[in-house]
Amino acid sequence: MKINPLNKNIFSNKIDDTFNIFYIFGNNLGLIDICYSNLKKNLEVDLDNPFITNYFDENKLLTNTEAFFDELNSISLFGSKKTIIVDIRQGDKKNDVTRIFTEFNFSEIKEVRLIIISYLFKQSDILSQKLINSKNAICFTCYEENEDDVKNNLRKELVNINLNLDESQIHELTNKFPKDSKIIQNTFEKIRLQNKDEHMNFDKLLHLIDDNNDDTIFEMINKLMVGKYYESINLLTNFERINFSSSSIIYLIKSKFKLLQKCINMRKNSLTKSEIVNNKSLNIFYKEHSLFFKMLDLWTLSDIDECLYFLFKTELNCKSKKENEYIFLNQLFLYIYFKIKIKPN
Repeated sequence: MKINPLNKNIFSNKIDDTFNIFYIFGNNLGLIDICYSNLKKNLEVDLDNPFITNYFDENKLLTNTEAFFDELNSISLFGSKKTIIVDIRQGDKKNDVTRIFTEFNFSEIKEVRLIIISYLFKQSDILSQKLINSKNAICFTCYEENEDDVKNNLRKELVNINLNLDESQIHELTNKFPKDSKIIQNTFEKIRLQNKDEHMNFDKLLHLIDDNNDDTIFEMINKLMVGKYYESINLLTNFERINFSSSSIIYLIKSKFKLLQKCINMRKNSLTKSEIVNNKSLNIFYKEHSLFFKMLDLWTLSDIDECLYFLFKTELNCKSKKENEYIFLNQLFLYIYFKIKIKPN
């Protein structure tokens, strides 16, 4: 069964026990994170109890596949249903994960609850189709929010701060909203925090929304990877203020490094910079061409490998010590900066 998690009534009641597989996927990274958080609360998942909850990231799933299936076939000793979480949001080995489940019959899972979360999979993928067709599965399709819904929610917030705008202004503001639901929610929260006694106008509100545009996260990563550390760290501070998830930032940095790896390998095959950035298989936006020219001059494959390893350690730290996740992100940014700024003679 497919469900749109933007339906606010989904988690208001306990989920029917006939469903024991939960699959969260799509292109709205913030909505995926929100949906996962709400699902854990609804199912009362206890992440701190290893006897009833087992957690697999991509690396653990691929290197300990047999242990994963052993867990699926085991029963909790304490009466409660065991929960197995497969969190592959930070993974990039989509085909390897798919192969694990190629012959697997999800309908046979009876005694455990299985939660799968991914940023990579689409509805047309084999794994997605298998889960959508499983009668005991709920598939949360996390896609971009409907523009009319965003407009209606914006109108409600405008009433609360006593600001009257015409439809053209509301339309312009809505176009400035990001595609990520978590940033949209944070933006509405910032509007709610505005003092009703202060004079809020269209221009101030436009600036407030612009400050949270999802292009900012890509701008931050691009600045970091061309050596503009102080500019990137200032943008990171803004994300910390709105409590933006570290997992989304880490995922996008990793994706950028993986893309740059492909570019460097193509350059080894004697392709010019222009030929590389214009290669359709890479999907590099035109406005980023000049940035990739700089990255190709600054980075080597060995530097990228070292940064990816440090990023992997950062990811583990952020997951285990959520209260310090931005301390670890700051360390990561500094590591990446020094990797390209300090070169051996």
